[in-house]
Amino acid sequence: MAKKKMQFKIKGMTCAACVARVERAVAWVPGVDKVSVNLANELMYLETQGEVSIETIVDAVKKSGYEADYQDEQQKSVRFKVKGMTCSACSARVEKILGKQQGVLQARVNLADETAVVRMEPGADLDNISEAVQKAGFEIQAVEDKTRAYDEDMTLRLRQMRARAVMAMAFAVPLMIVSMGEMVGIPLPSVISHHDNPLNFALVQLLLTLPIVWSGRNFYFFGFRNLYHLAPNMDSLIAIGTGAALVYSSWNLVEIILGHMPHERAMDLYFESAAVIIAMVSLGKFLEQRAKTRTSDAIRQLIKLRTDKAVVVEGDEQITINVEDIEHDQILVVRPGERIPVDGTVVQGSSAVDESMLTGESIPRTKAVGDKVYGGTLNTNGNIRFRAEKVGSETALARIIKMIEEAQGSKAPIASLADRVSLYFVPVVIVLAFVSGLAWLLLGQTEFTFALRIFIAVLVIACPCALGLATPTAIMVGTGRGPSWAF
Repeated sequence: MAKKKMQFKIKGMTCAACVARVERAVAWVPGVDKVSVNLANELMYLETQGEVSIETIVDAVKKSGYEADYQDEQQKSVRFKVKGMTCSACSARVEKILGKQQGVLQARVNLADETAVVRMEPGADLDNISEAVQKAGFEIQAVEDKTRAYDEDMTLRLRQMRARAVMAMAFAVPLMIVSMGEMVGIPLPSVISHHDNPLNFALVQLLLTLPIVWSGRNFYFFGFRNLYHLAPNMDSLIAIGTGAALVYSSWNLVEIILGHMPHERAMDLYFESAAVIIAMVSLGKFLEQRAKTRTSDAIRQLIKLRTDKAVVVEGDEQITINVEDIEHDQILVVRPGERIPVDGTVVQGSSAVDESMLTGESIPRTKAVGDKVYGGTLNTNGNIRFRAEKVGSETALARIIKMIEEAQGSKAPIASLADRVSLYFVPVVIVLAFVSGLAWLLLGQTEFTFALRIFIAVLVIACPCALGLATPTAIMVGTGRGPSWAF
């Protein structure tokens, strides 16, 4: 029975424990022969024996606490420029209209840059889609920018993570000065000093902490969600540790308001611990995302070698069409300075073609009738006509891009071992944190605050970030640099 390969985009993964959990859930699906999940590019690759439905795979991933989106090679994404939107209601309306059109699988509208990214089935009519939006009172135009469509999600996520990290660090610095300044000789105004005004001292810390907690709200969303699914991950460690510090400090703030030993309670606040942990981890995640985004440069550069339009000979006329619409055996015309759109055989004319993107040889090769030409190569000095033989995903350039994507999604044996370790590592750390805190509290006869610090420290320091990201990121960087001679 022939094997079938499938590819899914996985959303919601934050650490190696997530990878191991998704792999284990999908591996139990009948018919799945091999599964590999890459945290760095958030893709899952499957090999199946026989028929395995997409819905079955998606449900298995969903039950493990994550989202899966099937990536069909025949599907395409088109980016539109939408004019006339003035508020979020407009963008929501455009998104709803696009989502209802025949052949549209998914539509996302961005009000800020007035764009819409539409994922559709092959054969979907762009004219009908545009007409539906125009009837609603908006102007819409397709933008031929495949590179932008390829990495738009990662770039947008990088901007969001940068904004969150900057906000968190901006509030964390004054929070540290207020909470720890007097310990290192930095005097505070009496109005917020814990000696003179313990309530103001505590309230200022709370007000500086709230924006940081809001910027890191995803830690709590994903962390507690995975706990609910009995699948704790790195975010769960952060959420439990900082959450415990916030709850304890908030209780002490209430005690200060009620006048119960305000000076002692003011020195027993841990707002800065929770806030700085969130700020530092947010900064680390931003740097991690930036490294992951840069590793896709190789594929982006290869995609730039593609041309968007092609000239087709129909009788005595030459018609310009989209490359996606080229069919087998059509006769195409390529002028000097243009890139060859697909693979084929020259039927008329001769020229020198720069094939350095395939061979690495900088000297152009002469092409005459009967010679092969390849999509993405550059026609330098003559008009040629050739017959299209390989189109779409069949071209040499498309296969190269596919091979690089698969290589970046591959998993070394050491990475699989790290993922298996991470699966059990997180729950073990949670148990050890509780045991450590209770041991110091009950056996060590220490104060509750000291035991709480031990509990938090074990949770937040033991996060297995590098354990699950080092190898896949290294593979992506290596495969990205491998074909760099083509650029």
